[in-house]
Amino acid sequence: MTAEKSLPRELLAAKAFFGSGHPLFRVFGIAMDEMTKDGAVMSMPCVEEVCDQQGMLHRGAIATLLDTACGLAIFVRLGNMRPIATIDLRVDFIAKPKPGEGVTCNVTCFAVEQSIAYVRGEAFGRDGGNLLASVSGSFAIGTAGPSFDQSMNAGHENNPSEKKTADDAGIISSEKERMTAPSAVAGDASPYEKFLGIAASGDNGEKTYKMPFREQHIGNPLIKTFHGGIIASFAELVAGIHLTKNQDEQSKPVCSSMTLDYLRPAFAGTLVAKPNIIREGKRFIVVVVDVFLDGDQVSRGRFIYKRVFASS
Repeated sequence: MTAEKSLPRELLAAKAFFGSGHPLFRVFGIAMDEMTKDGAVMSMPCVEEVCDQQGMLHRGAIATLLDTACGLAIFVRLGNMRPIATIDLRVDFIAKPKPGEGVTCNVTCFAVEQSIAYVRGEAFGRDGGNLLASVSGSFAIGTAGPSFDQSMNAGHENNPSEKKTADDAGIISSEKERMTAPSAVAGDASPYEKFLGIAASGDNGEKTYKMPFREQHIGNPLIKTFHGGIIASFAELVAGIHLTKNQDEQSKPVCSSMTLDYLRPAFAGTLVAKPNIIREGKRFIVVVVDVFLDGDQVSRGRFIYKRVFASS
């Protein structure tokens, strides 16, 4: 483990940033275990709020841990905490954790080329040490705001006249959205789905899904944006819900891979997701989910599902 006294002063702040003072990391129980030469080791326990219906850590929660560790690994490689933003992230799910099992991940920033950092890593079950998932991605360095080439101040001017309110759950939304809140997605939603606050909606006859911002969704508290892992979780859950509604009862698709392209920062507001099945094969199904904020696309997710047929 890297001793704190040997770390650059700029990185000493990382322990506080990734600690319990951060709303999302506090709920997830994410801990910074170790800083390696060019990376980081982070972990999280099995917290009920971020589990699936079987009491296992949800895929989206694991992706959020991996995305977080990617950020810390880049800070370690750079030797400071310059602003970074996810360009793309891929997570392959190898196996499921055991019910109640926590997860540990090890991520390395293996290259920095001009203003882009490249990362890769793996997540393991805390109990058996089984490989659960792998991650790879690229991040822009030294950026902030609604797009990579605009200032942070421009991002704060996004809908400046819109009145925002916060309810007891920390949900931030416009008054209009609160009065026309869509119905819940499903009564048998997983704890993680409930934690995210996903709801179904029908805009102009098109099936969409919404997720209003909550303090526990936050990525960068300085500019109040959604965490990249939360956006990935939202999109993956929407893909799964959409797929389930369009499949027969014998087929139980399981997400084996997700790839997210992040097009611009998603500031506090209500995200809207539009799913579309683009391929249905005998063994695999591919679903694309486009995510919007105030009419602007902020992300696109591509999800590959394996067909798993129930035994008769």
